[in-house]
Amino acid sequence: MFQKIVIVIAVLAISVGISSCCKKRVVCDGESLNIAFTGFDRSTIRTVILKRYVRGDKERKKALDSTQLVNNRPVTVTGKPDTSWLSDYTITSAGPTSVRYGNDWVLQLTSSGQTFLIADIFEGDNRYTTAPCRDGDTKCTNNLRSYSIDGFWVESNKLYIKR
Repeated sequence: MFQKIVIVIAVLAISVGISSCCKKRVVCDGESLNIAFTGFDRSTIRTVILKRYVRGDKERKKALDSTQLVNNRPVTVTGKPDTSWLSDYTITSAGPTSVRYGNDWVLQLTSSGQTFLIADIFEGDNRYTTAPCRDGDTKCTNNLRSYSIDGFWVESNKLYIKR
């Protein structure tokens, strides 16, 4: 009888131990490029168009999709150029919401027609992480490492477009 109780306790302890060691793979989200406009008049950067292209498409005749974004944030200093982050813009049409890995992008200022080509975006090596099986809160991010803007190479996850 005592042996049976010991065996049952041992089996329960082993099963609890195995389940607590269980690991699952959590795929990391891709980070978006942090884009800021600096030194522009508010009217110049009020509305922008973001276009997504196939990676490596040198002709850029047909965008995969595009979206229009409007800066509705209040002016912090009236009559002075300010810094505006693209993440603060409001999306006015369906389409991409930020610049991410996997595509080439064109950012166009609608008031002036000026365009900026963002290409060759590279991510870090954090594709996934492991977490305990019962953990539903674990999240991770695969950080951007570098990109090119109009042919100039930048090693950062931030892009400051200056007037």
